[in-house]
Amino acid sequence: MNIKEILYNEIDNVGKNHIRILLSNNVYNSKTIIDSLFNKCSVLLNKDNLFEDEFTLFAEALLHFVLTMSMIPAERKINVDGIDIDILVPNSKNLKDNNDKAIIIHFHKYKKENMEETISNLSKIQKKLNNIWIVSSNNINLNVNTFIVSPLLHADKYNKGFTYPFSDILIKIDEFLKNINYSGLKII
Repeated sequence: MNIKEILYNEIDNVGKNHIRILLSNNVYNSKTIIDSLFNKCSVLLNKDNLFEDEFTLFAEALLHFVLTMSMIPAERKINVDGIDIDILVPNSKNLKDNNDKAIIIHFHKYKKENMEETISNLSKIQKKLNNIWIVSSNNINLNVNTFIVSPLLHADKYNKGFTYPFSDILIKIDEFLKNINYSGLKII
């Protein structure tokens, strides 16, 4: 079974409508939803894959799903000025008009990826380093917001200012959109 099959089998077990209702009732429910789905699926992921980080690949598929279910505006798998972006919130118009009003989310999927170089490239289009967010299975310690996805880490590992558990990401995105007074289509 591939990563998306593992995830969507568990989503079907929980129920898409149930997840949508929980997210529309309160964005803070996303933490429980993400943790639950990750914990149920993590035993089926290949923790020893040498080329790709399956936890991060799983997190990417899961974030795509919860963004859709919560109707949070985002552009996925786009290219801006020759730079590939995994997820852009809320959109490329905001990124071009005012860097303060857009975040780039990058998934550190490949163990050999040079993250300093990746962040340097992303900072060519997103000048505000605080608005570049990295999802990884380990802390990259590069003074950018990093969301850690790993079943081996515990809450006490997230006390370093820029590091958060992956399950906080939808809450942080929602807070960001509220802080910039985003007025586009958004349900929660």
